Amino acid sequence: MYDWANSAFATSGVAAIFPIYFVAVFQDAFGDEATFLGMNFTPTSTWSFGIAISTAIVAFASPVLGVVADRIPIKKTLLLIYTLLGSFFTILVFFGVYTDFNWAWVMGSFFMGNIGFAGAIVIYNAFLPNIAPNELQDDVSGIGFAYGYIGGGLLLLIHAILIFLFQDTSSEDLITRLSIASIGLWWFGWSIWTLRVIPEPKIEKPMINLKISQVFNLSIQELSKTAKNIKKFKSMTMYLGSYLLFNDGIQTILAIAGAYAADTLGLPLMFAVITILLVQFTAAAGSLLFNKLSRMINTKNALFLSLVIWTVIVIFAISITPLKPEKASEFDYSITYFSGVYNVESVPEFDSDKKSNDWNELLLRNQIYSASIEKNEKLTYEQANNLVEFVSENKASEYSIIVSGGQLNNIQSIGPKHPSSLGEGSVDWWPKFMRQNIWYPLGLSVEYQWLLLGTAVGLVMGGSQALARSLFSKITPKHRTAEFFSFFGFAGKASSVIGPMIFVAVSAAMDARVAIMAVCLLIVVGMLSLRFVNVEEGMRAAKNDEDLFFKSL
Repeated sequence: MYDWANSAFATSGVAAIFPIYFVAVFQDAFGDEATFLGMNFTPTSTWSFGIAISTAIVAFASPVLGVVADRIPIKKTLLLIYTLLGSFFTILVFFGVYTDFNWAWVMGSFFMGNIGFAGAIVIYNAFLPNIAPNELQDDVSGIGFAYGYIGGGLLLLIHAILIFLFQDTSSEDLITRLSIASIGLWWFGWSIWTLRVIPEPKIEKPMINLKISQVFNLSIQELSKTAKNIKKFKSMTMYLGSYLLFNDGIQTILAIAGAYAADTLGLPLMFAVITILLVQFTAAAGSLLFNKLSRMINTKNALFLSLVIWTVIVIFAISITPLKPEKASEFDYSITYFSGVYNVESVPEFDSDKKSNDWNELLLRNQIYSASIEKNEKLTYEQANNLVEFVSENKASEYSIIVSGGQLNNIQSIGPKHPSSLGEGSVDWWPKFMRQNIWYPLGLSVEYQWLLLGTAVGLVMGGSQALARSLFSKITPKHRTAEFFSFFGFAGKASSVIGPMIFVAVSAAMDARVAIMAVCLLIVVGMLSLRFVNVEEGMRAAKNDEDLFFKSL
């Protein structure tokens, strides 16, 4: 049920509404990018940077708290603290619009909310070895993820209906902020179920009445002892290295997907939400599917297969690109020639608050026509021709134009920043190839391409996450679950730092598609290193450590 509770933050929060809302408030403040300390930050890279720093804090704090939680019965207390922290700051996002620095308020609230979310998962996962024997851990982990996807999906469905009903109205921003706030309420409300019914894991000879300095010293001593005896856990060490790499790639891809869809592909918020809904309910089935597969080919092999599929999916994601407009109705500007003049049939909808799209002022400065342009405005040949050239040549141009009739008949131009425009990046040949040979022949718009991607991600996402958790649980000594799952969490959170940083650096130097390919390499290396993990040896090492511990009591 805690999967059911906190998946609201992972689904409506990280994957859907949160990043797209941040893109909007960032662009309101700075446009398409901002320069800081000589580096260019896009909305997507800034979002990725926030994920990296917040998860880094959890990554370094978790091992210390993990040791303490194995010696003092406070796992439920820590779970409560992290849950309160995360849900409270998620609710605070609602009030950002009433400040003069909305983008910073949203990022700061997400920053603290993500600390609560990431920290709670570390403690929550540590309960698994204590509530299920080895032979049932794949089942419990898989069903837990399935519950999470369904619970998060149900809340997102409510959000999708509300956003659809109020889109393009004066209440759209209010409904979006209320949806984000409801994530915190859902998370905390359903977590009460878990906190009331789950037992605090039994600790043999617990330490009580320790001072803060004693707790800190205890953590350092135990972690040092574990580091010295790490040779006893070769398989665990190998697995953690592998997990750090492949989880790095997976979590980075999932974290930046929403912002990438809005920023690079130009997908609207409503469509992105619908796609995430598809992913959620598909992932619930995928969790159960890979759970059954693990019984047939064992946990490690099922996990390896899921990573192979992940690699294919990421390569597929890079190929997604909008089709170029062809029909007059698909262009932002449509101009027709009649009786010696050019008539403006359609113009894009301008957002006067979005600085990067303040096209009315740009067009006015270029003396093409005024900000009061309306349909059927009359243009001379020179004005129409200037508009065509301006749309295609201005570096900030995000729009497309077509002229029908007269000397400019069938003249078309597409701006450099239009979603369908591809540059000369290192991997841009791939989406060009796919668009020419697959997307155009099949008539698949970028929306349908994204839906295909979402279906594929859903089928494999739940399985890979559930199997990764249960595999580690099998090789963890039951008396040291919080400590060892803190290392598991550290690997997961460290990966959530490395991957986004790679994405930020590569996207700043090149582009988003190259950055995604760089992240994909982490999945490949982690997948290959998984082949060297000896699960049976890891289970024996965990059992030996348990036997030694109980003999020493």
